[in-house]
Amino acid sequence: MSDRQELVKNAVKFLSDPQIQSAPLTKRISFLESKGLTNTEIEEAIAESASSSTASRPALNYSVPQSGFHGAGILTTSPPVPQRDWRDYFIMALVSGGLVYGVAALARKYIVPHLQPPSEDAFEATTSQLNAQFDEAAALLKQIQEETVAAQTAVQEQQKAVDSAVEEVKTVMEQLRKGEESSRDQMREIRSEVDNIREMLPKANDGSQQGSAVAFLGRTTSGNQVSKGFTSHQTARVAFHVKFLVKSRSTKHTVLATFRSV
Repeated sequence: MSDRQELVKNAVKFLSDPQIQSAPLTKRISFLESKGLTNTEIEEAIAESASSSTASRPALNYSVPQSGFHGAGILTTSPPVPQRDWRDYFIMALVSGGLVYGVAALARKYIVPHLQPPSEDAFEATTSQLNAQFDEAAALLKQIQEETVAAQTAVQEQQKAVDSAVEEVKTVMEQLRKGEESSRDQMREIRSEVDNIREMLPKANDGSQQGSAVAFLGRTTSGNQVSKGFTSHQTARVAFHVKFLVKSRSTKHTVLATFRSV
């Protein structure tokens, strides 16, 4: 074995050491160059060390710096695809089955009930509840209408009673007004007759008795004479008052005092 091959072999052992592999690639290449290896020998050593490494070792990208007339070389290796056994497939099947079962359970619990149409019993129960609510609302509406009609009737009756009371009050007030006017007319008539009697008494004789007074009044009425504008009705009323006063056996002054008090 030549010295160059021995150097390459030692370089492969150097690069295959796990502790050396953790060092930067540039430092390893610089170390090999310091030992007298060329770029070709370094690339060969790196390739052999990479092929002899284990399958779990990560990929390495090597770049050899350019020196002299040699160009830069890059060596790239990819880790082998890990092998899967039946345990991996079994675990994947379990996980996939659990996920599918969970999704199906959630869909059956929360989604399917909303998608299914209601049963006939539920539909009938809902219909019965709606009919009961409609009947209750109709009964309540009818009751409200009846109460409204009753209230309107009561208001109309009260209005009629008030109108009747107002009419009665108006009638009573009219009667009172007419009665008051009639009383005033009668009082004025009586006062007028009393004033006429006061004017007639001084003209009569002081010692005349009932006969002369009656004869005087009879003569006045029989002759259809109207004294001082008296009517026959007024004359009769005056005669009645004179008879009443004469019967009291009082004098002319007593008669005058009586009429003054009236």
